Amino acid sequence: MELTNRDASRLKSRNAAVAATTTCSLPLLKRRPPAAPGPVAQAKAVALQATIDRLKLEKRDLEIALLTSNEHNDYLQDHLYRIGTSLAAEVRERQIVEGKLQQVLREVTQQNVDLEILVQILIDKGDESAEEGAKARIDGLTQIANRRRFDEYLSQEWVRHRRAQRAISLLICDVDHFKLFNDTYGHQAGDDCLRTVANALRQCLRRNGDMVARYGGEEFAMVLPETNFQGAVQVANQVRSALALAGVPHAGSPVCDTVTLSIGVACTIPQTKAGADPGELVAEADRFLYLAKHRGRNRVGHQD
Repeated sequence: MELTNRDASRLKSRNAAVAATTTCSLPLLKRRPPAAPGPVAQAKAVALQATIDRLKLEKRDLEIALLTSNEHNDYLQDHLYRIGTSLAAEVRERQIVEGKLQQVLREVTQQNVDLEILVQILIDKGDESAEEGAKARIDGLTQIANRRRFDEYLSQEWVRHRRAQRAISLLICDVDHFKLFNDTYGHQAGDDCLRTVANALRQCLRRNGDMVARYGGEEFAMVLPETNFQGAVQVANQVRSALALAGVPHAGSPVCDTVTLSIGVACTIPQTKAGADPGELVAEADRFLYLAKHRGRNRVGHQD
């Protein structure tokens, strides 16, 4: 149902009257001041504020620590980078050095192989040379030392005895009337005779240092290191006896019906004075050999 203007006006007036009546009938309310906080609330507020302050400090410390950590991390990364770069360079350098060392090792190994081959060749040649040298110092007929070896050995022992001031003796032996032996029996028998004499001399060697040599032709020599005069004379008589036991016939000899020897004996202690040499000992033995021949052969000549 539609309201007329008059009805609307009435309704509006009535509502206004009701509102005025209601307003006048309500008491006027006053606003109270806020109540003061109690001790518990104050304590909580203080604790809360302390917590807030502590959290702020922790936050600031964490921010500083984070900043420091970042800076330290940057430093560590930079340091690690430098270390890594250095290590990589060192590894490359070591690889290069190891490569060079391997090359050197291969070269050294090859050189060692070549050296071993060369040493073996030299040893073989040395053995051959030593064998040839030994042969060069051995008399081919009698297989005892030759004149070359005699000279070397006598010089060596002369020096040693001069240093030690010990006696050294020398025997020079000559086959009596050997030319007549060759004329009677022939040169082949003469060679056999010389071999027999050499064996008789060799049988009389008593010590390792003693040496017998073919001095030349039908002459032989014995070097007796550290042997005095009496010992040398004794060895000379043993040689004559050994040859007599061999009993090589010598029908052409005016001395004996078997081959005999004349022997010259010399003994001395080498002097340390300048100019002294083993030639003096050889000359003395030769002199007494000549004396033995002059006195009839088949005997030992020595200083009385």
